[in-house]
Amino acid sequence: MRFSKMKTVRTAIFAALGLGAGLLAPIAARADATYYHEFGDRTGLHAVVTDMLKYILADDRIKAYFTNANIPVLNASLTNQFCMLEGGPCQFGENMKTVHQSLGITQAAFNALAEDLQKSMNQHDIPLAAQNDLLGKLAPMEHDIVTK
Repeated sequence: MRFSKMKTVRTAIFAALGLGAGLLAPIAARADATYYHEFGDRTGLHAVVTDMLKYILADDRIKAYFTNANIPVLNASLTNQFCMLEGGPCQFGENMKTVHQSLGITQAAFNALAEDLQKSMNQHDIPLAAQNDLLGKLAPMEHDIVTK
């Protein structure tokens, strides 16, 4: 899929899901392991997150947000979060609002990170339905992450 089309799909998904964010909580709670397996279980999710972080750290639009981040800890945390969201056996209990409140994250930065995640998922040949499922579960967090 061409980048501009991917961006359009992502934007449409975020817009649609953003309007119904309150409706997605039950969906996340009912996640089954289908998409978890399509990501390649925990090992596959870890690879996606590892490459996403490489893209982020090379992305001039957002790398400054990660200057003081402990990348191995962030990698483990994101892997656990994605694993839990996709129906895997992982635990994640971070409060997104608390974690991001002092970072001054803009809408543009949020979107750039989503693009880097998509690039990594495409690199790992994650099926589009599984990509959309994860993005759909992450999109409602925008309200707690974007503070500026």
